[in-house]
Amino acid sequence: MTLYRKYRPQKISELDNTEIRDRFLRVFSSPFLPHALLFAGPKGTGKTSAARIVAKVLNCEKKKDVILSPAARDEESRKKVLNTHGILHSVQDDKKFVNIEPCNSCEPCQAITEGRFLDVLELDAASNRGIEEIRDLREKIKLLPVGGKYKVYIIDEVHMLTNEAFNALLKTLEEPPLHAVFVLATTEAEKLPETIVSRCIRFNFRKATVDEVLHCLHRVVEGEKIKANDDLLKLISSSSDGSFRDATKILEQAILEDALEVVKLEKILGKLHVSGEKFLEILSSKNTKNSLSEICAMRERGANFRFLVEEILHTLHDLLMAKYGLGKDKINPRLFDAFSVEEIDFLIRLFSRVYIELKNAAIIELPLEVAVVEWCEGKK
Repeated sequence: MTLYRKYRPQKISELDNTEIRDRFLRVFSSPFLPHALLFAGPKGTGKTSAARIVAKVLNCEKKKDVILSPAARDEESRKKVLNTHGILHSVQDDKKFVNIEPCNSCEPCQAITEGRFLDVLELDAASNRGIEEIRDLREKIKLLPVGGKYKVYIIDEVHMLTNEAFNALLKTLEEPPLHAVFVLATTEAEKLPETIVSRCIRFNFRKATVDEVLHCLHRVVEGEKIKANDDLLKLISSSSDGSFRDATKILEQAILEDALEVVKLEKILGKLHVSGEKFLEILSSKNTKNSLSEICAMRERGANFRFLVEEILHTLHDLLMAKYGLGKDKINPRLFDAFSVEEIDFLIRLFSRVYIELKNAAIIELPLEVAVVEWCEGKK
């Protein structure tokens, strides 16, 4: 089993995305149960894991109510009471708070974890995008749950459905049976019809912060009893593009290739000897030959040019902010004086285009070389 699957969050308190975790606690503590949820966000941010946790929340057999007594009015007391019941959340007012955390030990929870719970149906819209599949879903949804309280339909990449399928789904979303809950997951929410979006409670899964990815990696490292220092985990986190799944896969690769050191992992990732700041210093002289020679040298060292362009864009962003007095102390003074605001703006647009073009380039360094010539020769 891959590490990402092995260490999927299984409870709300294990969700690494703090915003989603807090919203779940508020929404599912309410007496009003949403019948349709929309999980929208980039790949690897935990949408499917969260959907399965929702299924557990709805079908767990051992949930109990937590009563906050008058003695638990202060914040620390509240936290103590709630943490005792497995809920990492603080609550205002002395009111009944429903313990929504699944136990993960009853039969429904275990069956959902193992993917054998008959009342949780997962549909991949990328490969089942037609009206026939949705019509089949509409027929089966009328049947009562077999072993749980609710039937939960998880439709992944829902934006891939055809217009006819969306129209067929809409009626069910408008008037679902009381025993049914939909979880729609997508990486491209803008492609969904407004009629579908308007029927759902929306949760936006943003890219994870560095701290959130580190929280995820620490869980894996501790579970596998691996020795990995903070510098290594920070490198993995910064290389994951805000994706929990990508971060875990990079860690798994580091373990498999015995690369649990920063230098070794940088070599595997193609980040060795790639410095956006250094490359910008070379560009500041507008010497075409020197700039192209540096690209050739990086290619021979096996550099990853996407990482280079990412670093360039991050540095340019910091430079732009520094020009307006934000974080100037973090910027190399030589670099700060080398570019005007107008030049920084042009370079940001130039390298943003390069970043996109690199993905499909036949010669990987060619988009970068063209951009260098465009900058140095003044061909705007």
